Amino acid sequence: MMDLSLRDLDYVATIARERNITRAAAALHMAQPALSQSLQRIERRLGVRLFDRTSRQVAPTAAGEVLAAAATRILGDVRRAVEQTRTAGGLPQVLRIHVSEPSLLTPRRVLAAARANVPEAAIHQTTLPREDVAAQLITGALDLAVAGRFRGEGLRSMLVREERIGVLVGADHPLAAEVEVAPTALAPYRLLSIDTTMSSWDTWVTDYLAHFGLEPRWTKEVVFGLSTGSDVLSDQQTVLLTLESVSRDYLEGLVWRPMTPVRMVPWFLTYREESAASNATVATVLRVVERLAVDQGWRA
Repeated sequence: MMDLSLRDLDYVATIARERNITRAAAALHMAQPALSQSLQRIERRLGVRLFDRTSRQVAPTAAGEVLAAAATRILGDVRRAVEQTRTAGGLPQVLRIHVSEPSLLTPRRVLAAARANVPEAAIHQTTLPREDVAAQLITGALDLAVAGRFRGEGLRSMLVREERIGVLVGADHPLAAEVEVAPTALAPYRLLSIDTTMSSWDTWVTDYLAHFGLEPRWTKEVVFGLSTGSDVLSDQQTVLLTLESVSRDYLEGLVWRPMTPVRMVPWFLTYREESAASNATVATVLRVVERLAVDQGWRA
């Protein structure tokens, strides 16, 4: 007799990933007390303790580590089996792609190339909280991610391109008169903050400025995505650190100036190594994007 359902396995895998019952419950779209009760039921049924609980977090026991790892593999296998069954039955294959900044040039071209070369697949584009992406790639809930690098068991990242970092400011902003902008020149100004639940950009900027002994002064206003917030910059005081490609779409009343010394930000296409070998559609997208990067001069 099977003691655990797929739902039970999902509970265990999610708790192990989040290391926090409240966050796990939110990820599972259920109430925290209900998840706690379900975990207690699972532990009673198995006769072992799966997690050590404290007021701040839960940590898997040795038994919990074993079950969580197996649950992640099993759930991924089930998702792939469902997709293969649907495809065999004549339904279009679904390719799920996370895009961190869907309005920017690089991901738009990557997605356009994918759609043109795998017309038999239904591409579902999504933008997830960054902390969820690696786990969903590992389990197979996602097939690809166009963003920065994601790390995890069985994951691989292909460099697509690197873009120079610069500042986007109002045309009358003092920095607009500069040919290039040194990090120290940012000290008097507030930097436009990007939603930290969806992007690691603020963390990247903080680390970048720390190399020069600087600490960012963030705006109280928070926007989603590097391509938004142009209205905020109209105050002629606020600065947005952003990528060079953004300047091509948002120059009305704004100017982009490169940072000096030169600093580049990479774009990666992340995938499961297993998928590249077993999923013809994923393998095709990888080949197409690699060719795109060379044709566009993004890579040698």
